[in-house]
Amino acid sequence: MPASIPVLCYHNVSQADGHTPRRFEEHLEAILDAGFSTISARELVAAMRGEAPVPEKACVLTFDDCHLSNWTIAAPLLSKYDMTGVFFCVTDFIGQGRKRGQAAPDSETGEGGPELLTAPASFRAALEHGDLSQFMNEAELRAMVRDYGFEVYAHSSRHQGCFRSMVQVGRLGAGGASAHWSSWGILPPGLRHQGQPLFEVGSAYAYNGWWPQAAAKGAGVLYRRRSDAERRAFCLEDLRRSHARIREINDCGDEQYFCWPWGHFDELSESCLREAGFKAAFTLERSANTAGGNPLRIHRIGVGKTKNGAWIQSRLNMYSGALKARVFFKYFRKRPDVASVLYMTDSDKLSGGSRQMVNNIMGMQDSGVRVTVVIPPGSEMAPALAPLSAGENPVEVVEFGGFKQYVRASGFVLELARRVQADVVHTFHAKAYKSAAIAKLRGGSFRLFINRGVIFAPNAIFGLYAQAATGVICNSLKCAEVLRKFLVPQNRLRLVYNSFLPEGGTLPPERRAHKKRGARVLYVGNLAPAKGFDVFIRLAQDLVQRGQRDVEYVVAGVGLDEPWEAQVPPEVRSRLTMLGKLPHDEVLKELQAADILVLCSRQESLPNVLLEAFACSLPVVCTAVGGMPELVHHGVNGFLAPSEDAAALADAVAELAADPALRLSMGRINRRLVTQHLDGAVKTQTLLRVYSGERLFEPLPIDELARQVAADCREATARLIAEDVPCGKRKG
Repeated sequence: MPASIPVLCYHNVSQADGHTPRRFEEHLEAILDAGFSTISARELVAAMRGEAPVPEKACVLTFDDCHLSNWTIAAPLLSKYDMTGVFFCVTDFIGQGRKRGQAAPDSETGEGGPELLTAPASFRAALEHGDLSQFMNEAELRAMVRDYGFEVYAHSSRHQGCFRSMVQVGRLGAGGASAHWSSWGILPPGLRHQGQPLFEVGSAYAYNGWWPQAAAKGAGVLYRRRSDAERRAFCLEDLRRSHARIREINDCGDEQYFCWPWGHFDELSESCLREAGFKAAFTLERSANTAGGNPLRIHRIGVGKTKNGAWIQSRLNMYSGALKARVFFKYFRKRPDVASVLYMTDSDKLSGGSRQMVNNIMGMQDSGVRVTVVIPPGSEMAPALAPLSAGENPVEVVEFGGFKQYVRASGFVLELARRVQADVVHTFHAKAYKSAAIAKLRGGSFRLFINRGVIFAPNAIFGLYAQAATGVICNSLKCAEVLRKFLVPQNRLRLVYNSFLPEGGTLPPERRAHKKRGARVLYVGNLAPAKGFDVFIRLAQDLVQRGQRDVEYVVAGVGLDEPWEAQVPPEVRSRLTMLGKLPHDEVLKELQAADILVLCSRQESLPNVLLEAFACSLPVVCTAVGGMPELVHHGVNGFLAPSEDAAALADAVAELAADPALRLSMGRINRRLVTQHLDGAVKTQTLLRVYSGERLFEPLPIDELARQVAADCREATARLIAEDVPCGKRKG
């Protein structure tokens, strides 16, 4: 049987982490007892190139990261058994200094050096504080080559990690204890705070990755995906720097070898490796290393710290023959991420749902995701999308008006999804989802999400279409409740609240405390019975009849030429300001000028104007319909009343009108709700988590936010008292 050369992969050898010295020595004895000898990486590569015969019963021992224990403990033990080793170091972590004390062959600790830490603690110390003491320094690496005859090669410049997907695995705990060590090389210093979400980690050399940064629009954190060009530039710079640094130490000239961090690589990173000048590369794939094999794909067997000598002997047996080694193979496969999203709608209106779709598109574009949008010809969305169709990551807009013919349209969806290599298809409105679901059943490889942002009953067979989808995205618990009644299973439902995306990219100014006589009460809606204009008028009439003074009632969205006057009694008309239908930016100005927003809806899902009012630090008075009770907790950040109950709505308005401090505190809660949970960056992050496979269904923590705001207010008041600031000079 043709011979193959097993390559074993170790990391630390210490009591603190990895293999204990006694366990490692057991492995060395097992190798000798099995009749194997150790050879160098150069001998291995020469055999694979056909420049030398493949030796029988030979193996290679490699050590990743060059933890200090490799010098203090592993090197003396290898010398004791007359074996050789190959050490791969993170070249940015090569410090200066003297050689530190080594352990005697029968001892488990070195002398004169720092206490050995675990590998995660060692990496974190280097990344967070620049403390390189847990890694071999230049003097020790040179001694490995000169005094022991070992080989030292590169393991990248920084062992850079990335968030390879947006699947959340936890949050940064107090002191960062729960974070994967590579998080300290991913999170900028300003984002390393308690509670920061953490995601699945992978190699930045093989994955484009999701990189956190402060969001440019609004607040929050944006996770941006690197482009292939950006990753190529990073790989080339890192690998070239690593190549140059290790060449200064190992005296190997152009014959430089490399070990992939985490064993992750792909065609792009491998091409950069060749361009940087490396001649061979070690992976964590398992298969044969034989004559004629690819030196850039040297296979290795990871050795777990609990494995004993018998396990080592069994692996030497399995991987020392070419045929057996190929039977027990394991190859690295990159896990898919979200690089391309296709949005589709059959609606030609710029409605609330369409605005949320535009928010999604803008968030994905800012995150570096390639976006394609399908809209009907003549859609009102076209002007909103036009500015997004240029620049560094342009959105492609495709016009299609054939969604009424579901089967034929499914062919269009299949072809387009293949052309743009869509990882995700996200549909809005009534007909597009049907064609996409049929396309999925016809072999579409994309993940399909159906957006459902209304609470009226869906099509009777909606549940069947939902079975073809990866998930149904709802903007409220109430919407999900309706869908469950139509046989949409809970495991298909994803809760993604609407977001507020500020005009011009900046939030309205935060409302400040001030003395103001009276209150401006705003209604935003139309004359449709569902919006409750008549209920708003009855509310105003009730307050006028009570003698409530200094309250102005303002209506935006009802056309001045519409039949509204018949619903308004004379005593209300003198206190009523009708603004007519307004552009969206003018509505935002009216919200900033108002003191209270009133939503009298009989039927509602989760209106955008509610979030806009929150962003303007407004308290709200709402009917308890649809998803509004999920965002408004009675007495916390607004008031709720039963549908049609104008008297209860009037009571709430009267209480807020008489109490400016209550309006301010509720408005602050709502402002924080938007900035922390309902802004564009947060929704984009939530969508990416859903697109990546998470089954998110998490209601908002409004009561917790209220407690935080109350605590902040108490702290601010205590600070003013402690500073003894004169009342006339206090702000806020």
